Order: sequence, then C-alpha cells, then structure tokens
Amino acid sequence: MTEQKAGASGSGLLTSEQILAVGQKLMELRPLAEVLDAVLDMAAETMHAETALILLKDSGKLSVAAQRHTGAGVARGLADISTSLLDEALTKHEPVFTESAIQDPRFSGKSSIILQGIQAAVIVPLSETLYVRGAIYLDSRSDRTLFSPQNIGPLSTLAALSTIAMENARRYDIARRELQLLKGEKAKARGGLVGSSPSMMELYSLIERVAASDLPVLITGESGTGKELVAREIHQSSERRGKPFLALYCGNVAPQLFESELFGHKRGSFTGATQDKQGLVEAARGGTLFLDEVADIPGDLQTKLLRFLQEGEYRAVGDTKTYRADVRIVTATNKDLKREAIDGRFRSDLFYRLYILPVHAPPLRERLSDMQYLTRHFIEKYDKAERSRSISPEALRKLMTYSWPGNVRELENTVARALVVSRGDRLEAEDILLEDAERAADDLSWKSAEQKHIMHVLSVCAGNKSRAAELLGISRRYLHYKLKEWGEGE
Repeated sequence: MTEQKAGASGSGLLTSEQILAVGQKLMELRPLAEVLDAVLDMAAETMHAETALILLKDSGKLSVAAQRHTGAGVARGLADISTSLLDEALTKHEPVFTESAIQDPRFSGKSSIILQGIQAAVIVPLSETLYVRGAIYLDSRSDRTLFSPQNIGPLSTLAALSTIAMENARRYDIARRELQLLKGEKAKARGGLVGSSPSMMELYSLIERVAASDLPVLITGESGTGKELVAREIHQSSERRGKPFLALYCGNVAPQLFESELFGHKRGSFTGATQDKQGLVEAARGGTLFLDEVADIPGDLQTKLLRFLQEGEYRAVGDTKTYRADVRIVTATNKDLKREAIDGRFRSDLFYRLYILPVHAPPLRERLSDMQYLTRHFIEKYDKAERSRSISPEALRKLMTYSWPGNVRELENTVARALVVSRGDRLEAEDILLEDAERAADDLSWKSAEQKHIMHVLSVCAGNKSRAAELLGISRRYLHYKLKEWGEGE
C-alpha cells in the first residue's frame, strides 16, 4: 500500500515530530493510567482506528489495560479480538500488519478472523521489561485501507517510548506505595497492632465490622500473636470505648476462685472472704470483659458463664440475689476449641455461644513483610539510648529467616535483648540472639526453607498466587498443592 493510497482514504501517519512530542509528554507522566490514556489518544486519534487497545500481562495473563472505540467500534475484551493476530505478534515479538485479515494468507481461514470481521489491523509488541509485557492493538472493521505499512516504524517507536513510560509509572507506583507504608502510621498501626501485610489489613477490616456489634467474639491464634491487643482494638473501635476494658487470664486462676473473680462474692461466703468483692462482670459494666485462654475455664463454671451469656444475669458467690450487667464478652484461645468441644473437654453449647463472631490473629511467619515495621516499633519502645538506633539489612534478614514459634511476643523479646547487647548505632546480625537455637537449626532443612520462602514471596505479592508462582518459577497448581499441605489455603 502506498502513502498516496493511505492518504486518499484519510488514514493518518505518525510523524517524527508527533512521536517526539508524545514521547516527551509520556516521560512527564507518572500514574500508569495517565500513561496508558496518552498512548491510546495518540495511536487511536492519529491512525483513526475504530478499536485501540493496550494489552498488558499481569501474573502471566494477558488482559485489556486500556481501550478506545470510535465509529463502528464497541467495547471489546480479549475474546473480541483476533487471537491469531495477537499470537503472531507476541510469539515472534514483531509488529503485525494486515490490510485484509480475511484474505491474508497468514490468517485466512482462522475462525477468529472470520467471526470478528477484521478488515485492517496493526499490532505492535511492547518492549519486555521487568514490569511491562504486552502490545498496542489497532483495528478497523469497516475500512481495509485505513492503515499504511509506513505506520509500522513510527508505531514501533511509540511502543518503545510507551514501554519506558509504563516501566517508570510502574516503578513510581511501587515507590509511592512503599512510601505510604513507611509514612502511613494509620495504615500500619492500630492501637498496639502493627503491620500492613494482607493478613493484617484483613484483620483490621474484620475488627471494624465486629466492633459494631455487641455479640460475643472469639479470637483464635497461636500464643504470642497479640490476641489481647486485638480484643482491645475491638473495644476501642466500638461504642463501648468510653467504658472499662478488663481482662482475665483463665489459665492461672484457681478453680475455687474463678467464680469469685468473674461474678464477685459476699463476705463470709468461703474461708478468706473477709469482705464483699465486686466481680469483673460488674466492674466492666457497659464495657468489655476479655477472657483469655477461655478453654481453661473449669467445666462446672462453664455452665454459669453460659447462663450469663444467654440471660445477661449472674449471682455472686454466697449471694441470693440475681443481678444483670451490660457487658460484652470477648474470649480468646490458642487451642482448637471446636475439637475441645468434640472431645468433651469444653461444653459444645458454650462453644457455639462464643463462636458467633470468630476473629483470627495471624502468626508472624505468615506476615513477614511486617517485620521491618514491627522491629522499628519495638526499637522505639525499648531503646533507652539518646540516639535513635536502626537495624542492619543483615540483622533484618536473620529475623526474616527464623520461624518465630513464639510469634510477635518472641520478636519483641528478641529486639529488647538486642538493644541491650548492641554497642553501635544500629542492631547487627550478631546482636540478634534467638531463644530457640535447636528450632533455628531445624530451619536449615530443605522442607522448612521451602515453606518459609514460598510464604515470604506470597506475602510480598500481597497474596496474589499467580504472581507468586511466576516469581518462584513454579506452577500455580504446585503452589496450591504446597499451601494445602501446610494448611495455608486451598
């Protein structure tokens, strides 16, 4: 097709001046959406294309990132364009131009060409970089003379400039998110809870939802995950925030004193009861009562707790009167409470009364991307020196490769200990003394290393399994298999 033919049909031709102008504009743009819009505006308007798309790969899958449609064009997805043309361009990584796809010997007879009725099309692959893979796609379904082969060169230049701009925009977006995480105290800290990993953001969201209710909450999670901090945040996020928050650790209260602690007692009701005592239920009136390790409540007292939950009434030890108290019950356990109920060690009716709003506190090994924030938080909490100390990359790496059986509580103790033994302005790897040396040695096994690495990459990818599998160099099916093996997902 000659330039005269292209001009006669009214098609456009990208000039060097236009390419330089749009290139300069693209380099000044930052958000990716603005870059994509600018590229499409130039390509679609200059070429008079009915359909203009930018196709980008994300997590190994191609999708329409931006689109323009004029004339006979209507909104289209991947299913509405020719896979034959697209495969040709992306496989060979070369521009594809066709004046009549139906008659083109490379594509004639292809069902996608026939069904889509494409008269003319141009596909120019983007230069592949770390963050950008894809192509610019233009087509016409009403005018086979719309495009010219002379456009291939300028369009390729536009694609190269676009790739650089998209790469810059992607890096800018990543840097901006990291800056927001570093500066956004609200995003990474709520009360005593610290972190912005996907599991923590999900926890924050769940706290907001359960805080609006007065129903019982059961917080589950391993020891040291901060279940009491979760309970406090639920209280502070609720309308009860101005009333008391009281906590009782059920694991170290003698059975004969538990009822007194919970409901109070009258003077002379038992040996040593020299005066009346107010129970925690009454003291927390209008607020929240947190019962930690609820699975350890003595069996005969589980019935009395169940009655209080059902009726809102209680009776102090040695008293004949029945009292009512408006208090929200939040409980926590590191045991499988349902299994405890099935095995007869916990009342099943009490379990179902407590298990109305379950909240899970994630273990530290599932939120390793929070390590830098948690470490900084504990440095600020325990650093008594006048200088503001930091942590070296090697020390942080050592923290990231440990399994943390004691979770955040163990990390807190580790950082506090490192601040005492450290002599410099920052914590070094040799300052990090891990409590469980035997377990640390066990972590040198291949199975343990594989699990830690996969969970770390998954955390970095914000839970995106396809992206994580791509970075790990494994199939998504294998990733699902390993997560299911470790009880971490489907």
